[in-house]
Amino acid sequence: MPRSAADFCQNPDTAAAPTLLERDPWFAGLPERTQAGLRALGRPRLLPAGGCLFLRGDAADGLYGVLAGSVLIGASNAVGKAALLSRLGAGQWFGELALFDHGPRSHDAWADEPCLLWHTPQRALLAWLDAEPAVWRDIGLLLAGKTRKLMNGLEQHTLLSSRARVAQRLLLLADGAPSLRLSQEALASAVGLSRQSCNAMLGQLAELGLIQLGRGVITVRDAAGLARESEG
Repeated sequence: MPRSAADFCQNPDTAAAPTLLERDPWFAGLPERTQAGLRALGRPRLLPAGGCLFLRGDAADGLYGVLAGSVLIGASNAVGKAALLSRLGAGQWFGELALFDHGPRSHDAWADEPCLLWHTPQRALLAWLDAEPAVWRDIGLLLAGKTRKLMNGLEQHTLLSSRARVAQRLLLLADGAPSLRLSQEALASAVGLSRQSCNAMLGQLAELGLIQLGRGVITVRDAAGLARESEG
């Protein structure tokens, strides 16, 4: 039976971590030579719940894959207003943008639950890419997939109703998890609504029995129904 991220954090024996890579769709679709390179260069890294991986403006330190648990991606401005942009669960990779432009981190990343990551350091990864330029295509496909998803999201953000946008964002952030820990203010920022408007939409979804609202926690009660709402 697969171990949870919490199990790994309680007992830091991560010898089995490389086998979790094989359950990731992007990694599983890579050529064997690329898979072998990422295994050889990478190391498991544990991040406790609430732990910060990096902040906007930090120097890039490599490519990360989520093996277990989840990572939140967001940002905050000078006055402390925060925006939660996405939740990355097991099988999702991030950090590839800086491989192309050598820039700093564009957003904050932290764990909302105990998290097991696969970390491939920046310097070693760039040296390998210089030696194996064909691998750039594989990294490019990872970036292209995210760009396509972003463009689809921008289109839907323009065309969808406020309630549909809230439903869609909840599904995206929950990523299959039964509950999501975030403030209603953070959710409002993520969907581009005022806190009052977002709260009203959440109330409507709760009245429909699709979600349950708690203090700092939103529980998805009917994912299929929420998906239908997200289409309108």
